[in-house]
Amino acid sequence: MRPPLKNWKKIRRGYTFGEKTFYSARHLGTDYIVPNGTPVYAPIGCEIVIAKKFPEGGNTLHVKTKSRKYGPLVVRFLHLSKMSSAGKYKAGEILGLTGNTGRLTKSPHLHVDISRREVAVKNFKNFIDPEKIFT
Repeated sequence: MRPPLKNWKKIRRGYTFGEKTFYSARHLGTDYIVPNGTPVYAPIGCEIVIAKKFPEGGNTLHVKTKSRKYGPLVVRFLHLSKMSSAGKYKAGEILGLTGNTGRLTKSPHLHVDISRREVAVKNFKNFIDPEKIFT
């Protein structure tokens, strides 16, 4: 599965998967420090099933897809400045633009987390480290 941001390996990381944060014992994903307005690309053929503003994560996309190794997945992209609408997207199409929205952000970045089948934020074992998915 391709990364959702260009120059993936060179992007500075903020909180990483499983790390303790100022708001939780374990971070569910990884934060990628990029400028506001950076395009977020579909990593594979996928479907946006939720495009909504949430208090903590701000403008958030829930994207359903499948992985050969992990099966059905939900990839969440948080803190976006702009979001595409619900629907199907091909690999490489723009899903949104990075931003600084929501209460749990202090500067522009993209939070990416990946869960099996559904988002169950109280079940950390359901989440997968994005660094293991995107190569």
